[in-house]
Parts: sequence; structure tokens; C-alpha cells
Amino acid sequence: MAPAWRAAPLPKAHCAAAAAIEATATEPWTEAQLLQELDAPAGRLFGLYAGETLCGAAVFQLAADEASLESVTIAPEHRGKGAGRALLTHALATLKVEGAALCFLEVRAHNAPALALYAALGFESVGRRKNFYKNPPEDALVMRAEL
Repeated sequence: MAPAWRAAPLPKAHCAAAAAIEATATEPWTEAQLLQELDAPAGRLFGLYAGETLCGAAVFQLAADEASLESVTIAPEHRGKGAGRALLTHALATLKVEGAALCFLEVRAHNAPALALYAALGFESVGRRKNFYKNPPEDALVMRAEL
């Protein structure tokens, strides 16, 4: 049974825990990068919690009416349990309330679980960036959703 997820803006005090979760990704954000993004006017960070435990984090930028998903990482033990969907559903709804009409993201071209999640959330592929990722090298698909 999946935990009762709670998504909320990520406070500065949880950036170290978010960085530890990010460290499980192929191109992780550091705590310093998360803190810097949190302080940026366009930065929006969200955390996903099971009780008081941080289980995932998402980093967005919001400029005018466009949001951009920069990173989403779920702790390995919570992957495949609906955590990513819960986190992104909350974040996208919040960004819409803040005025976002569109959201863009890049995703590894061969990341089938992420592609399926993004498609279920209404994202469509609108382009490809050759050799966008470096670790390991891979193309990125550019996806877009209307909010």
C-alpha cells in the first residue's frame, strides 16, 4: 500500500535531505544549487512527504506564464508507487494558480517510466535535443503541457 503523500513547497531546512535524494539521480543537483534556486525569483521547489519524511523533490522555474521542470527525483524506495505523479500533480496545480499556462521539460529519450508519467500528466513531445545529457550521453525529448 502506498503511503498517504503530502506535497508542499520545499523549505530551505529540507534542502540537505532533497540533495541526498538528488544524489540518487544520474545528474544530481547539489544542496548549494537547490538553495540557490530556492532564492531565485523564478525558482519553485516542491517536496513530497510521507508523514514527516521527505520522499522526493521537484525543481521548477516560473517566468511569465511558462513553467519549466528542471528536476524531479524520488527516493529509490518510493519509485513506482505513485510518488512522482503525486508530486508533479500538486506542483503543476500550484504553478497554474501562480499563472503558468504551459510547462516544458526535458527527459532522457529512453526513460520509459518518466515518459509514461509525463504523457499521463498531459505532456506531449515537441522536440529533441541531441546529446543533451552527459552522464551517460543521451538525447533529450522536449515535452510540453498546457496547464
